[in-house]
Amino acid sequence: MKTDFKFSNLCGTVYHKGNLVFTPDGNSVLSPVGNRVTLFDLVNNKTETLPFENKRDIRRLALSPNGHLLLSVDDLGNTLLVNFRRRTVLHHFNFKDKVRDIQFSPDGKYFAVGLGRKIEVWRSPGYTREFAPFELHRRYGGHYDDITQISWSPDSRFFLTSSKDMATKIYSVDPIEGFTPTTLTGHRYAVVGSWFTNDMRAIYTVSRDGAVCVRRFREHMVDENLVFGEFPRDEEGNFVRTV
Repeated sequence: MKTDFKFSNLCGTVYHKGNLVFTPDGNSVLSPVGNRVTLFDLVNNKTETLPFENKRDIRRLALSPNGHLLLSVDDLGNTLLVNFRRRTVLHHFNFKDKVRDIQFSPDGKYFAVGLGRKIEVWRSPGYTREFAPFELHRRYGGHYDDITQISWSPDSRFFLTSSKDMATKIYSVDPIEGFTPTTLTGHRYAVVGSWFTNDMRAIYTVSRDGAVCVRRFREHMVDENLVFGEFPRDEEGNFVRTV
C-alpha cells in the first residue's frame, strides 16, 4: 500500500520572539513559532504552518510588498528566501551576523538589513531559483551601538535607522547631490522606532521610555515648493543654504 503523507500544521507550540508581519491585503498575519512560520487567517479563523524550517529559532520576518517573497532569518543570520505564494524555498543565505531588523522597500526593489551597528541594502531577488539571487547594493555605517529598527520612506529613496545609541539616522539608497546622512538626536534612551509620514513632511521617533519626538521638514528663505530630498539652487546652479 502506497502512502503519501505531507506536513499539514504545527500544534503545541506558541510564539515567544520575532516580529509579526501582515500580508498586503491585511487579512492574514505571519508569526514565527520556533524555527517555523505560522500563517493566521484573520477572516476565516484558520491557521497554517508553512512547510519549511530554519536551523534555529526565527528572529526576523520580511514580506515583499506584493506578497510574493518572504525572508525568514534565524538567530545566527541564516536566511531562507521563500516563494510565499508557492510555499517553496528558493535560496539559502547567511548574513554572518545577528540580524537586528530586515525590511523591504515599498517599491519592492530593495531590502535593508541591520547587522549590529551597520546597515546593508540588497537588491530584491526574483521569484525563481538562481545561483546567486542576493546582490549587495550598498553598505552604511555611523551608529555607535546596535540598530533596533529600519523603516523606509514612501518613495523608497530614503530609509531611517533607529539605534541603542539614542539616535536616528537618515540615509539615501543612492547618492544624491547635496544630501549627506543626517543624525536626529534628542532622546535619553534607546530609540526603538522611527517613521516618515506619508507626505514625507515629518519624521516620528519613539524611544524605550515612551518619549515621542516629531521633526517637521520646513523651508527657510526659499520660494520654491520643495519636497524632502530636493534642494534649492541659485541662478548659477549652486545649492542654497536653507538653515
